[in-house]
Amino acid sequence: MVLVRRAVVTAVLAAGSPLFAQSAAITENATAFTFTMNGAQMTVSRNGPSCPSSCIQPMTAAAGVDTLAELEVIGFLQNAVSDGSGLLVDVRRPGTFSSGSVPGAVNVPVDTFLPENPYRTDLLSALGVSNADTTPNFAGAFTLVIFANGPDDSSAHTAIQHLLSAGYPPGKIKYYRGGASTWSALGLNISVGQ
Repeated sequence: MVLVRRAVVTAVLAAGSPLFAQSAAITENATAFTFTMNGAQMTVSRNGPSCPSSCIQPMTAAAGVDTLAELEVIGFLQNAVSDGSGLLVDVRRPGTFSSGSVPGAVNVPVDTFLPENPYRTDLLSALGVSNADTTPNFAGAFTLVIFANGPDDSSAHTAIQHLLSAGYPPGKIKYYRGGASTWSALGLNISVGQ
């Protein structure tokens, strides 16, 4: 019993040590933000994953691309996905996707959207773009909700930028910033192996 208590105390003390409380960047350009309130300077800093791999993403992915929260994603699933006009796209790697994702999501890894991907034209065709290899026509293209792991995962942002550079209309792209981690943290069910 004494050894168990010592182990617990040691773990608690270690968790509060500088080794575990390292500061991490918030964005690629900022490790902290300061502001003044009632004459006192205050700071917003971050203890967590390192940036640039886990930078906090802005609320807006691009001009004209709507950002959705969970209830809007559910509405999208009930309406656009149900009627065949929309796709919920998880851009995380296949292994991560298969371990659990938002119900109804399809996996299209972020690298698939890269301009140098020799199959990107095929991807655009699968998304409903006609003449994807010559003069793309997006009239019949799916409306997409793009998401990744969460607010500190740039994969969804990257995929959206690549879709826009391919000519995909911003009005047919939506961004679920919360991603799989927020979905799960809110207690919403995930689907495994879909």
